[in-house]
Amino acid sequence: MKKSNLLLLVSVLLFASINSYGQDDDKNKGVRAGWQSSNFYVDGEGADPLSSFYVGFTGEKSIIPLLKFGSGLEYFQNGTQTTIANETFQYKAHVISIPLYLKLKLGPVFALGGAAANFNIAHNYKVGDNSSDVPDDLKVNTFDVPVFAGLGVKILMFSIEARYHWGMLDTSKSDATDSKVQYFQIGAGISF
Repeated sequence: MKKSNLLLLVSVLLFASINSYGQDDDKNKGVRAGWQSSNFYVDGEGADPLSSFYVGFTGEKSIIPLLKFGSGLEYFQNGTQTTIANETFQYKAHVISIPLYLKLKLGPVFALGGAAANFNIAHNYKVGDNSSDVPDDLKVNTFDVPVFAGLGVKILMFSIEARYHWGMLDTSKSDATDSKVQYFQIGAGISF
């Protein structure tokens, strides 16, 4: 993707995210956090998933009574790990995400779907208990656009939800591989 197209896309996502926190009376803000399992898939094959956490802020605005537009700002860790000859290799990318989604709510149950702009802000690589430089074939690009779908339930101001994300862009900097990230989140939120 050209840098100018990327800059335009990021600008639109940031504007939409900020705009959802407007001064309307039908807005709903909150925080969400939970457990995440992620993996990088090369040509459909993955290693062992990496378990970590996610945390973020959300904002939603009613479009019609049953449908809301939401956005947020989140931090999480994507990665993978594998064990070879009793030696564990672990790659972890630190990610800032700006999700945009539509939420359909029927009673306490809701379904949502959308896309996000993910920015890898740092990474680390460990062999056993020792940190190491990231090998060239594991280095990832700084930007991804995953799509996601999820289900949840909200009672009063508390919610529990699960989301699955599919990375749409090749994350590998190596021309030899085609790597895409996928991750599953389950957690809780509180609205105020």
